Amino acid sequence: MKTTSKKMLFSFIAAAIIFLLPLHKPLSAQTVRAGRLPIPPAATVLTLTGLNFNLVNYMPDVLQGRFSKPPYRLREVRYPASISPKTISKGVLALDAALRDTAGPIIVLAHSQGAQVASHWMRQHAADPNAPAPNRLIFILLGNPLRLNGGHGIGQREFGGTIGEPTPTCTPWTVVDVARRYDGWADFPADASNQLAVRNANIGKRTYHTHYDVVDIDDPTNTVWKQDNTTFVLTHETLPLWHRGFKPPTLIQRETIASVESAYNRPPNDLRLAPLPVPGMGQLWHQRSKKNSVISL
Repeated sequence: MKTTSKKMLFSFIAAAIIFLLPLHKPLSAQTVRAGRLPIPPAATVLTLTGLNFNLVNYMPDVLQGRFSKPPYRLREVRYPASISPKTISKGVLALDAALRDTAGPIIVLAHSQGAQVASHWMRQHAADPNAPAPNRLIFILLGNPLRLNGGHGIGQREFGGTIGEPTPTCTPWTVVDVARRYDGWADFPADASNQLAVRNANIGKRTYHTHYDVVDIDDPTNTVWKQDNTTFVLTHETLPLWHRGFKPPTLIQRETIASVESAYNRPPNDLRLAPLPVPGMGQLWHQRSKKNSVISL
């Protein structure tokens, strides 16, 4: 075997056996690994759909339909769910009325724009002595555009003119904030100069963001951590770049995932693939694939 061929072989073998290593600056030390999710075994579940103009109520199906059967009781909170300037403010009022009209344990289950509504309600009522007590109200947010460290609505103008602020983590209530990895609305890269990661997240906005029905929040492979009163859940997913089933060679997959993940600010307990010995291989492959229409996006 020629010396050059041996070197190439050793490089590929080394790439295949590199262990999982952190690639990006970790989140604050305040984040720690969480245990079992703090979800009550029975409750009235108030649902807030995302922006779909109330064409369909898909909330009974989210999280594999976990909350659509006893001992849980689903109750839809209707609000515009639209591009109206008052959609969020009206949603806050509707949620507040529903909360004050509901006895016993309550879960607010909110997706996308619904999570924005819930976030605004928490911020407005954090010091309200008449709001439901923390021991009987929790929030479960899905695909939250205001999710701390990843929400793409943070700093952006919301419908109604407000500027998106991160969902507070230190209100009196427990929050479980769930994101599908690479859902670009809830899991946007911290390094926006990484074009591959941004492209991947933008595809995730159109694919993963609208499908929280498949998520198992108790999946032991999920990355789970806690900050203040918020437990964050991050699933493990295939890159949306490959959402139509076509995948590049294994070694290219590894380098591509490593390149995408390097753009994120992940918690310490989220381990990722180290890059291949040939930096940029994945970037180059995807650029050529896009040019040659190998991957249809």
